[in-house]
Amino acid sequence: GISLAGLRDWNEELQTAREMPGETFGERIERARLVHKVLTDFGDASLLGVKSILDGYILPMNPNEPSRSHVYLHNNIFFSRAVDTGLDTFKIVQGDGAAKKSVSRDAHNMGVLHRLDVPGLHTLATVLVEYLGQRIVCQSVVPGILHGEKSHSLLYGAVETLSALRCDEEMHKLLESSIGDGCMVATRTIPAHPLTEERMDVIKKYRIAPPPPITETKDGGEGNNDGETKEEKSIQVCGPMEMKGILGSDKRKYVLDCTRLTPRDANWVGQENGGTGRWEDRYATKSGSGKKLVPESLEDDEWTACVLRPELVTNYAEMKIGEYLAERRRSLAEKEKKKEEQDGGEKKDGDDEPASGKKEEASKSSEEWVNVPESKAKTDSSDEASKNTDTNKEPTLAKVEEEYIRSLRYNVNVFLPYTRSIEIIDDDAHQKLKQDEEEARNLARHLWDRAIPSLTKEIRQSSGNGLLQLPVDGKSLTELIHQRGINCRYLGRLAELAKKEELEDALANEMAAASADSEKSSKKKAPRFRMPLCWLELLECEMVARAAKHVLDAYMTEGQEGGGASNAATNVPAETIASFLSAVLSVGEESAAETERRTNSVGGGSSGGALDQEDMNALTLFDCGGDEEALPIRGRDEIWSDIEREIGRRFRYTLTLYNNSTSGSKKDGGDNRALYTPLLRRICQRSGIRLVAKQYDLGKKCLCGGVGNGLTASYPVAPTDILDILPLVKHAASVAGESFAPCSFHGNAAGSTSLHVLLSDAKTVYEYGHANLSSGNVAVALDYSLEASAMYQRVLDSPIHPQICKCLKLTAVAHFHKNEHDLAIAAAIKYLAVSISLGGFDSAEVLHAHLTVADILLGTGRIPEGVKHLRAAQFLMEFMAGKHYAGISSTYYRMGSHYYDAGKLEDALRFYKVAASRRSEDRMFDCLIARNSAGVLARLGQFKAAFDYEKKAYQLYVTFLGEEHDATKACSNTLMQLMKLAVEQEKRSKIQEKERVKEDAADAVADQIRADEEAEEAQQKKKKKQSKKKKK
Repeated sequence: GISLAGLRDWNEELQTAREMPGETFGERIERARLVHKVLTDFGDASLLGVKSILDGYILPMNPNEPSRSHVYLHNNIFFSRAVDTGLDTFKIVQGDGAAKKSVSRDAHNMGVLHRLDVPGLHTLATVLVEYLGQRIVCQSVVPGILHGEKSHSLLYGAVETLSALRCDEEMHKLLESSIGDGCMVATRTIPAHPLTEERMDVIKKYRIAPPPPITETKDGGEGNNDGETKEEKSIQVCGPMEMKGILGSDKRKYVLDCTRLTPRDANWVGQENGGTGRWEDRYATKSGSGKKLVPESLEDDEWTACVLRPELVTNYAEMKIGEYLAERRRSLAEKEKKKEEQDGGEKKDGDDEPASGKKEEASKSSEEWVNVPESKAKTDSSDEASKNTDTNKEPTLAKVEEEYIRSLRYNVNVFLPYTRSIEIIDDDAHQKLKQDEEEARNLARHLWDRAIPSLTKEIRQSSGNGLLQLPVDGKSLTELIHQRGINCRYLGRLAELAKKEELEDALANEMAAASADSEKSSKKKAPRFRMPLCWLELLECEMVARAAKHVLDAYMTEGQEGGGASNAATNVPAETIASFLSAVLSVGEESAAETERRTNSVGGGSSGGALDQEDMNALTLFDCGGDEEALPIRGRDEIWSDIEREIGRRFRYTLTLYNNSTSGSKKDGGDNRALYTPLLRRICQRSGIRLVAKQYDLGKKCLCGGVGNGLTASYPVAPTDILDILPLVKHAASVAGESFAPCSFHGNAAGSTSLHVLLSDAKTVYEYGHANLSSGNVAVALDYSLEASAMYQRVLDSPIHPQICKCLKLTAVAHFHKNEHDLAIAAAIKYLAVSISLGGFDSAEVLHAHLTVADILLGTGRIPEGVKHLRAAQFLMEFMAGKHYAGISSTYYRMGSHYYDAGKLEDALRFYKVAASRRSEDRMFDCLIARNSAGVLARLGQFKAAFDYEKKAYQLYVTFLGEEHDATKACSNTLMQLMKLAVEQEKRSKIQEKERVKEDAADAVADQIRADEEAEEAQQKKKKKQSKKKKK
């Protein structure tokens, strides 16, 4: 509801906190504390304000406009919906989808500027809240922007569509020093009126507000006229042309609408518009149903907002700098060599000492060039200029390097639609734009040709090198590809490469099997590593979850385009969501007879039977009257058709594991690879759905229930299984990489546990600690980790933060390496507890925490306790990533190895057998499991079974390493020994069997003799009794 507390000036509090002095460490701590406190409270207030707006307690500022265009002002927070605002506001993108993506990009870039912490450049507190398909933007208010035009002024960009762009010199320098230097954004010349004449004519025709008169500005720019001066005028910008710089009434300079800090992705630009044409080439090779689901053209308003990842720009720049430095070193070496040859030709009699001195001086200068400071470079250049008398003087190497790095900055205003060419205004700027577009295409080609295949290769070899930890769920998968600079829209491309790798593995297996049946001379070695099956499964699961979220949002907002506040789906959200989840997590739809048999067997209720009216009333948010049958209940085929069409549009991919004839049925003997439980978990995470914790019948037939017809509940997810629908919150000041996270209206603060701590000291100390631990300075690393953790806790007043979680892990590992086992275990347990508090019991961080605790416990000899955490990790792997996850087999093997070291051979053998039954991506790991199983069986005296396992390991070694490899020879020797032992054991068993048979025969004869004697004795007793009776 509405808070009755006093109103707070959020912007003034935030800017005052950022402007606090930071000369001393204590001042920096207080500054970080206050900034974090203000942003945390702002998140809470934004969430409460959104709830009040949705409940109808706050009136809009523009009640006469359609509800989708309503804006609100509450508690000094400005609320607006992320929708296309029409033609009045200057923007490049259009459409609601592009608007949603743009505000998300803007919030992300505001977070980048917040973390850069540039003095003099101010940003607004920004929070995005998404609920029932609506995305609401919550921002603090620029001082003076709501109190007339005279109290604030526009310094950069344009607000009105027909206005000319402005560029204040001081604001431009400030942006160059922040965005330009910190984000590698180039300064470029663009037209002051960037939109095309056709676009301007459309805007003039359909705009709502009359065009405002534009007066002459300080730099001589003229108003809204159609003269030649408008076309000839150009300005310089550093950043997206839609970005606005505003001087508030408090005389602070604010940046708004920073929607791009990297170029637009040329792979998602049509080839006719300057794109790379990669997707068009892929579309030409597609055939069948896959071609029908993937759009032929890339013309989509939403793709206008698709930009490249900053990680890709950084990686590409580092690669270019490395190539440049290597080329410079080669050129310097060649010049030095030529100079030596020339000097050697002139001085035949051998002045060796001066030549060697020159060589040492040249090598010294080439070594110092790489990391030469700028100030030293300037002094060296002046000294060198005075000494050097050659006419062909070259600039100092440090200056050349700096100029080359500046040349790597990118133009973020390339491939934009509805923008006019600058060719008729400035030919040099036009040529520079062509170069910028080509560089953007090279960057996109690098992503397609090198970054994506390189990640696929790393995934294939992840089992052998141990350098890459495979993701276990959609969130860790997203973090991994983002670290490589790959956007989530390339999930389809990654899945295509994964399928190609799996096909190559299948062909390699067939060739290896064929060569095994042929002569030994023709045998071929098969590749050692296989593509993990879990990689393709996770990729498709994430694509389905993301597409399902967009489709569900469309269902929730259907009918609201015309201005309606709600529809039947939002009135009864539990019914809509339960029916949707039931359709997605099934392989078919039940017939009426199957539904009747099921409801009769389970007895109805929330298990899938009929719901009574009281239950339905409890699930209804609003009673709007009218016919209940107005709620559209879609069938499974329609829902999956929408999801597949969304996947084809968003990822340009056709599913192979879901919604096909073999995805959920094992009747044909095929393996079911669809991840239904992880898919349900991921959809709930991305949509904010809370379900009852119980066992659901996933991967079977479903029922998409409706309100009418006896209130039949959907199955396997019933409406009563939906506990709550949480809002999704994204804070602009969150930790880098954080996206929308579920958050309760009544509970924790909006994203407060993941806000960035504006204290560079703590980050630096933690990085020093991590570096010292890697280099072996354990004591120093421990001190740094404890100090960094204390710094973070002084700012946060709580240990529940991702950075403290990292510090605790570092502390636990450092204590373990110092042989302080009790302290290491205590720190590891704290690390596990904080991880659970942050992400719940089922998250990738909790999995890593369990493995860390297990490593420390097992390393200290506490095997039973350590195995418990290994079992917990194994359960999480299978629960989040499915039964084909690559780490499951190795986890079982580890448990077996520890039981083997403890002397519990039967338990070790049991775990080895389970490990062998799970797929391993490293074929040598199968050999290791087989050999260790053979060793356990040999110690148990089961030489015949040990021989069979050793023989399996030998066959694998021959197949993948060849007969001449040392491991194959060692395995062969062990196999011969086991064979001898098995033969001897068999001989002994036969001899023992013969002796046992003889003993059994002798025992039988003795038993027979004894029985005969007893029978004869009984007969004699009987005769004596008869004779006594006759005498009487």
